[in-house]
Amino acid sequence: MRNILAAYILVFLGGCAQFIPPTGGPKDKQPPTVISQYPENGTTSFKENTLRVTFNELIDANSLRQELIITPQPKSTYDLKIKPYEVELKYDEPFLDSTTYTFNFRNGIKDLNEKNPAINLKVVFSTGTEIDSLSVSGKVTDLWTGINSKEILVGLYDLRKEDTISLLQQKPTYFTKTDTSGEYNFENIKDSEYRLIGFKDSNLNLLFNDNTETFGFIQDTIKLDSNIFDLDFNVYPYNTSPPKIQRSLSRKLTYSIKINKDVKDIEVSFPIDNDSLTYQIRDKELVFFNHPFTSDTILTNLIVIDSAGNNVKSENKIFFNDNSRITQEPELLKIITTNIQNNQTIKKPTSYKLQFEYPIISIDTSGITITSDTTFNEPFTLTWTDSSHTSLEINTNPQAIREIKLNIAESTLTNFKSDSNSTYQLINKLYQQENFGAIDGMYPQFTGQKIIQILNVNRYELVDYQIFTEKFNFPQLLPGSYKLRIIEDINNNGQWDSANFDQNLLPERITISKGFIKLKANFQLSDIQIE
Repeated sequence: MRNILAAYILVFLGGCAQFIPPTGGPKDKQPPTVISQYPENGTTSFKENTLRVTFNELIDANSLRQELIITPQPKSTYDLKIKPYEVELKYDEPFLDSTTYTFNFRNGIKDLNEKNPAINLKVVFSTGTEIDSLSVSGKVTDLWTGINSKEILVGLYDLRKEDTISLLQQKPTYFTKTDTSGEYNFENIKDSEYRLIGFKDSNLNLLFNDNTETFGFIQDTIKLDSNIFDLDFNVYPYNTSPPKIQRSLSRKLTYSIKINKDVKDIEVSFPIDNDSLTYQIRDKELVFFNHPFTSDTILTNLIVIDSAGNNVKSENKIFFNDNSRITQEPELLKIITTNIQNNQTIKKPTSYKLQFEYPIISIDTSGITITSDTTFNEPFTLTWTDSSHTSLEINTNPQAIREIKLNIAESTLTNFKSDSNSTYQLINKLYQQENFGAIDGMYPQFTGQKIIQILNVNRYELVDYQIFTEKFNFPQLLPGSYKLRIIEDINNNGQWDSANFDQNLLPERITISKGFIKLKANFQLSDIQIE
């Protein structure tokens, strides 16, 4: 005993003991081995409320609470005692009658020295006379990437249980988590009817939070009377909660309304015809400008719509705070180009997309020039892409071969604050045709309209996309390694639509090329087949 006390120090933190191993000696490659457990696996008619597992060496169980999966989950909580060679779980209430329980320790028990986890450590017992023995297994894959999804909570929800709450508001009867290969496995399951749902349980509460978590489900009810294998499914973004208005902020020249999520559109109407304001829709914000100027409070009706079609209606009173601090002198008007950066080598552009912080009230078009190959001035047209005059496209069809330059002279643009711009230039070299490769092909497996996306093979970043029905064609792609992603577009809305669990509707299908496509310069890949 003295040797053990000399070699190991007990540091007490909040009543728990942390064991610090000695240094030196041969490396321990063996995981802890169970030398006794209570109850033994396969025990029936178990009526106690304490579990105990003893190992052949000193253990580290600090992560046990995070790793331990108990199915079905007892209603009461347990007190965990960690001893040098043993863990003990004691419940404050008895287990349910006639129920098979599985305690899967996963990687929650490790040897103290080298942190080798105990292998396949499970305790299975029944409070009834029989051990349930049915199993369900399969694989979970991310629909958008085709990559195996690890650490997905997969739940079986018993439909024979009497519960009036929606399944997505319940904790699963049985649950497990996928491993690094995306595989899941239920054992010792009771004969019944189930729904199977999977999601990323980010907050570890066994409940699906549709604001933040990926989701997927098996469409059919599972009538479990024999073992089921290869029950595979996908997970994907899923958000059915409507947008919410978080807060509003009134200033002298703007009134902003913050929204809790990205929105696709905001419908704005003013009940009184004479009352109207200029406004701008940003990712998670609606900004009203005091233009035309008013000191009145303006009643405004909003319908905020997200990408899934969820919406919220709101009535707001827009007013501008005369007491807020603001610079009275004109400031520098900032120009942001959203599609092209200065000194970037680019494809020949068809437009320059400009963004402004405040509405533009005047443009001197003589101050804008587009020059091809340093000599030829190109014609152009201007198009406002929003009603607030904060998003402008300069459209052109340049003849440039080597270089193109956009120049906006000083004081060309003026906003409603009387701010004007300084000289603004973009100079860009152009890729030559021999720098490009081309890809074309078909995908008849999805009928009707489809979306194809070209993805960077390493980061899955979107490089280019097209909407097509029969054949896709990308004549100007830079050399590189790509994946192709085909999205089913059943309702022809030009975007992917997620599932609807309440209506038992799966999402629009997605196919991703298995390997990658290596495209060389001045090379054409035709009739690409996507598996």
